[in-house]
Amino acid sequence: MRSFLRSLIVLSILIVGTAWPTLGTAQAPSDNARFGIVNASRNPEAANDSGAGWEIVTLHWDQIQSSGPTDWNTDPQLDQWLATARSQSREVVAVVIGTPAWATSGSPVIGVPRGLYLPVNDPGNTWAGFMGRAATYYGAQGINRWVIWRNPDDSSNDPNTTWEGSIEEYYQLVKDAYLTAKVANPNALIHLAGVGNFDPNWFSQFIEIALDDPTGPANNYYFDVATLHIYDSPDEVFTLMQNDFFVMNQKGFPPKEVWINEMNARPAVDPAYPADQVFRSHSKITQEQQASFIIQGYALAFAANRGARVAVYQLADDFEADKGEAFGLVRKDGSERPAFHAYQLAAEQFNGFVFARRIEDPTHPLIDYVRLTFQSKVTHIAWALTEQTATLIIPARTTQATLIDVNGNRWTVEAEGGVYRLVVGGADCNDPATGCLIGGAPWMLVEDGIQDAVNAEPPDVTVEQGGTLPTPDPNAALTAAPSATPTLTPSETPTEAPATIAATEESTKQATAELVTATQESTAVAEITGPQPTEQVSGPKLPSPRDLRPRGFGAILPFILMGLGALVIGGGAWYFFAGHQQISDPTAWEHLKVTQENERIAFSGEVEESLISTGLHEYPEFPEEADHDQQITAEHEPPDLPDVEECNDQDNEE
Repeated sequence: MRSFLRSLIVLSILIVGTAWPTLGTAQAPSDNARFGIVNASRNPEAANDSGAGWEIVTLHWDQIQSSGPTDWNTDPQLDQWLATARSQSREVVAVVIGTPAWATSGSPVIGVPRGLYLPVNDPGNTWAGFMGRAATYYGAQGINRWVIWRNPDDSSNDPNTTWEGSIEEYYQLVKDAYLTAKVANPNALIHLAGVGNFDPNWFSQFIEIALDDPTGPANNYYFDVATLHIYDSPDEVFTLMQNDFFVMNQKGFPPKEVWINEMNARPAVDPAYPADQVFRSHSKITQEQQASFIIQGYALAFAANRGARVAVYQLADDFEADKGEAFGLVRKDGSERPAFHAYQLAAEQFNGFVFARRIEDPTHPLIDYVRLTFQSKVTHIAWALTEQTATLIIPARTTQATLIDVNGNRWTVEAEGGVYRLVVGGADCNDPATGCLIGGAPWMLVEDGIQDAVNAEPPDVTVEQGGTLPTPDPNAALTAAPSATPTLTPSETPTEAPATIAATEESTKQATAELVTATQESTAVAEITGPQPTEQVSGPKLPSPRDLRPRGFGAILPFILMGLGALVIGGGAWYFFAGHQQISDPTAWEHLKVTQENERIAFSGEVEESLISTGLHEYPEFPEEADHDQQITAEHEPPDLPDVEECNDQDNEE
């Protein structure tokens, strides 16, 4: 009986140890994993309130091993912060940068590491030696994602450059990091350094180098995620992300995830600056425009790649690191800019969507419009692209909707004549170089309660030039009794004068809205799209909660564990009462104690051998993240990209 109980205990340890990993070796993705923030530790309270699901920290190799390969000068404050981030359910991504002077024959910090082309287990490969140790040390604290360097696409002649090596040497840097980190931590994932638009051909050249490496296919081409840095232009968010997918598809390269590690529009009009502040570029960006950029940037990133993860640079101002410029969502004194609330709003309203579409008509470029489709609701995000006021006409699929401005103010609006009419005020085209750099204040119209929104075919929308801009009244109730109840497929042409949801900007540049009755028909009408691609998924519908119940062994595993537990408890009780009653001879009792001690020692050895055989003394295996979020679902996909319906069929099969 004792041997049977012992076997049950070993089996229980193995099952439970495999099912529930140790905290710190890997982090489950946050529920809001699409939204990231850089340098969250600069304001812990704001980081917790932001809604971010992941964050970026920077590890400086030249500081951790400043004097030689035996140094290990880790920051106790960083170690403590990593524990805080885990407690707040944020995944931490590490950017590694900076070559120590002893480890390079080139310039300190930016030089190519010595021994880069030696085997990764050769002590002469200084970079591989550091990465192996870092992946082990920080992997135990939950860091599994490693971004290798920052902006290697910048010119080596740029005084702010971080890498003076060639693109071929950078490829070797990534390759060594991949090989070393994967051995130290099987959960490790390697991200390419974030690049911008300094060299538009950089990513294409890198992919060609990877394809020329005969060892690449067997090693996932030595990286897991491509990375972008995008500033100031919302349209570049969409364009550059789609470009990466286009390059991979065009060259026959296996598709990788594409993240944005840095995105922002630095405000230039802010009380944080001294009166004589000089800016290198874009000297007219207001705080309100920064807030608009945050909403527009996230909407366009998801339209380009619904699986995108995007981080804003950065949470709080750092004038020293940013050469006197304020990129923070909050100021150094902790006061919040409008962009902080815009970030919170995006994290709240955009989380959990299934499809994202950017819908535009180049022949009438007045409005940019992104539609996010959820399981039972649709969120329409629109903003003006020019200084002209424009009206977006949305055929209604609900009788009521929620109107939300960039500051998070909400109004309930009712459809009239089968449509919602959303008037958006013109943009501030005040940039000295590009004019309309950032669009007007974005508005969100949320239609909730749509039955099977994912599989329903969305109606076409249209845009009209102009619109009625009423006197803003934040206290006005934006509701009106509908004169016609919309159906699931309303007519595109209303039979009665529709109500208008008007959005405008006051002299303070803060948009408000009011529902009024339009009495004039527009003289210029243009469809944003022609026959629009349906968001209906081919094949079976998305699984319901009933369909997602575990099946097979996974369904009965909890009952097996409960049964094992009951059996262990019952057997122990039987042994305690029945076993003691059978022992009356003191000599036999002493013999039994000796026997039990020998069995306890043997049992401990069996448990240890079992744990070692299953690898639980090392990093446990974790399931890969679902790859359905990595598919491209933008309206204008690059040529020959995988068909959206095929991708969704694969998701449903999984």
